[in-house]
Amino acid sequence: MGATGVRVMHTLLAGSAGSLRPARVSLAVARASCPCPLGLRRRKARAFVVLWGLVLATRGWSKAPNVVLITIDTVRADRVGCYGYRQARTFNLDALARDGVLFRTAVASVPLTLPSHCSILTGTYPSLHGVRDNLGYHLGDFPPSLPALLKRNGYTTGAFVGAEVLDARRGLNRGFDAYSSPFQRKMGRDNPLLVNLQDLQRRAEEVVDDALGWMATQPPQSPNPFFVWIHLYDPHTPYDPPARFRALLRDPYDGEIAYADDAIGKLLGYLKEHALYDPTLIIAASDHGESFGEHGEYTHGYFIYDTTLLVPLIIKPPVGSAITSRQIEAPVRTIDIAPTVLQLLGLVPPSSMQGSGLLSLMRGKAATSPTSVAYCETYYPNEFGWSALRALRSGRFKYIDAPKPELYDLGTDPEETHNLYQTKQAIAHELRSQFEALVARVTPKATSPRPQASPEDVETLASLGYVGTSSPFSTTSAGQSLPDPKDELVTFKALFSATQMAAEGKCARAIPVLTRLAQEQPALFLGHLTLAKCALATGRYEAAESALDSALRLRPDNLEATFYKGICQFQEGRLKESLSSLQSVAKLLANEPYVHFYLGSIYEKQGATDQALAEFQKCAAIDPSFEVAVYKVGYFLAKSGQFPEAIVQFKKVIALDAGNASAHHNLALAFAKSGNDAEAQLEFETACRLDASFCRVPGQR
Repeated sequence: MGATGVRVMHTLLAGSAGSLRPARVSLAVARASCPCPLGLRRRKARAFVVLWGLVLATRGWSKAPNVVLITIDTVRADRVGCYGYRQARTFNLDALARDGVLFRTAVASVPLTLPSHCSILTGTYPSLHGVRDNLGYHLGDFPPSLPALLKRNGYTTGAFVGAEVLDARRGLNRGFDAYSSPFQRKMGRDNPLLVNLQDLQRRAEEVVDDALGWMATQPPQSPNPFFVWIHLYDPHTPYDPPARFRALLRDPYDGEIAYADDAIGKLLGYLKEHALYDPTLIIAASDHGESFGEHGEYTHGYFIYDTTLLVPLIIKPPVGSAITSRQIEAPVRTIDIAPTVLQLLGLVPPSSMQGSGLLSLMRGKAATSPTSVAYCETYYPNEFGWSALRALRSGRFKYIDAPKPELYDLGTDPEETHNLYQTKQAIAHELRSQFEALVARVTPKATSPRPQASPEDVETLASLGYVGTSSPFSTTSAGQSLPDPKDELVTFKALFSATQMAAEGKCARAIPVLTRLAQEQPALFLGHLTLAKCALATGRYEAAESALDSALRLRPDNLEATFYKGICQFQEGRLKESLSSLQSVAKLLANEPYVHFYLGSIYEKQGATDQALAEFQKCAAIDPSFEVAVYKVGYFLAKSGQFPEAIVQFKKVIALDAGNASAHHNLALAFAKSGNDAEAQLEFETACRLDASFCRVPGQR
């Protein structure tokens, strides 16, 4: 046996001294660490399985515990009943807390959905996993994620998410056998740039039902436990709880939390009904909080005060873990969740995890890990050309690194209203030194540049209430050269409000605000770009192109502005210029469906049928839910006499929207041309019923 093999086997057996403990590395890690022959690997695997079996038997487990991770989006801790909020109706979270361990001060790493969930699942800060914002980022293969690690250790894994911001294409599906994010961004037939909010999120009960359907397929006698992650998006803006929860609670935000809690009750009820509750490890947490005017901020992401960073965290251990119900005052972090899960299962967290296991705290022992020191950040202000904000919490103090630094004594000033940076210089300098050392320690030397996001992603996240652009001004660390977000709050509020109006289709109201903003803040790229999009949506193409020219002078390489300029040129009939603009975007964003849709539209107007069909086919292949593109594919196939192929496409359109009279009409024509008169008659009748203009059949339409 080589030296590496000896070290690995020694590590596997080291846990059996004293109280019996599991293997210190997983089987997958052992394999990766040992360049040894297959026979030796098999013997090592048997040794691991034997030890794992001993651990399970010692704890009274017939197999490793199932794990359920629940993340409820946008929940601040002080709006949950078990955290002292009297108006709450969070009966199920409160009951879970009575059965487990409640952490009174749990700190999120970043107040944005995608990067925060990446931190939860990898146990690392954003600087390591590389996802700094909701827009334009993708979680890569490193660092290893909790589902990937559990899958390597025999778990069946499933994820069920409530919003498109966590769609599988953003990389969080790594390690999951099943990843349910069924968001079809169905594009309107009249304006494919309009996105329906309901296509981008789903209610809590739908997510839970989806998860329960998957859990029901897991054989009770299977030796493989399951890990399931359930993400509920409801408390995120816009606050629109179901009627009965709105009636129960005057505050719609509280109503959304109550509704999510009710869905959690259905999940817990299922576990109890199937004798799964007691032996299952259950974690309930949030990705970030919410601000309601504190420090002038509404919603989240712009600042990094505790209103958006303190979240609920409840861990209900499996039976046999010798952990009793308790509340823990010591501060912890959401990056501690993943290593704690591994600890509770008897697995050793990989060295890449920057969080610390909380097992000692949960057993009532003093903290043996640096959980009282937490790093937090938001790079969201970079979207507007302003400084990122980063912070260090250490003990009772919090230091915020910004062009105008801040220092708060959280013990006497938990609302962070008295900046002590000038009066407590010694403490400020000490925390700044700690901050710089921690940043150096947790940040890899080489980082990948952030790619430009597609216009589709920008529009999608705008519909979910996120203001952003396809390329940031800067992704460098906070620096004196960029404006402090505190000084730009009025501008941000105006832009945010106008963007929300635009996302809701109220561009006529947004244009005056955006026009004034563009005049007062000529260097604000997003002001010009959002004004251009609103002008474009209302048919003011000359005004839109003028605003886009202003935006492109600020950021000449911005693909989103170039894309919209191409659309303006298309709408004005300048097809050659439009083709040039959009082809330049297509070279860098080959998988952007909008680009191919408009390229197809240009070729259609030019009479280049084959090229138009090819572009519409590319669009539909990239996004099969792009209804108008699928329709166009069917139309051009039928026009070229390929009726069986056209029938397939028109059926796809009808599956997306059964009320599309044009699709039924053209399907009828394709059936008729194929000699299927009976099916043709049925489709003609359906088209006529949906739209009286189709009651006569003058020809293909």
